[in-house]
Amino acid sequence: MKTWNKIPIKDNKEKLITIPNCFKFFSPHPYHDLGAPYNGEKEIWKLREEVVKRLIKVNEYLKSINDSFYLLIYDSWRPVEVQEFMFNRAFSLECDKLGIETSMKDFKRYPLVQKKVEQFWAYPSVDKRFPPPHSTGGALDITLADKYGNIVDMGSNIDQMDEKSKPDFYKNIEREDAIIFNYRRNLLREIMLEFEFVQHPNEWWHFSYGDQLWAWKNKKACALYGKI
Repeated sequence: MKTWNKIPIKDNKEKLITIPNCFKFFSPHPYHDLGAPYNGEKEIWKLREEVVKRLIKVNEYLKSINDSFYLLIYDSWRPVEVQEFMFNRAFSLECDKLGIETSMKDFKRYPLVQKKVEQFWAYPSVDKRFPPPHSTGGALDITLADKYGNIVDMGSNIDQMDEKSKPDFYKNIEREDAIIFNYRRNLLREIMLEFEFVQHPNEWWHFSYGDQLWAWKNKKACALYGKI
């Protein structure tokens, strides 16, 4: 459980809606393509209504300050079943890297692996008090693209589980490519924060509005969105 999971939730019952096609999307959808258990295409590329409204404003703002880049949406709402699939996959891949032969039945026997995975993947809890952020419809993974829709190099891949994924990793590195990566990350953060999104502390690509992390960072009494 994260610190922000202590924030109570009073779901305002906003609907999930499909993200409009004025955005660029990562294609094919990265998790659907891996076999994650979505209930067909209809469950992909959705967010809460207010989140979509704010994201449209972010998109317009980016065009006004830097027309070299475009928003590219990597992932949005996830059913808890998808979160579980991806969490288990991340745990298995990390175990493989360490030469550990195990299964999810042995998950709690490897607390250090568990801790690392949970820095980047929320535990797929079904407890309504602390839902995975993406399962609330308030969180999304987003990056920058060029005019052709190609993903821009941000200094680490989305879902890369190491220090390079922290938003400020390149802040004090004077190397030329590091300065470029830091500029791009700062630009993404600036445009998202301008419209009241908050950024995950371990992931330069993860932003949310209305969930427990958002409420915690903004010192709100409660979150607006629970599991949906």
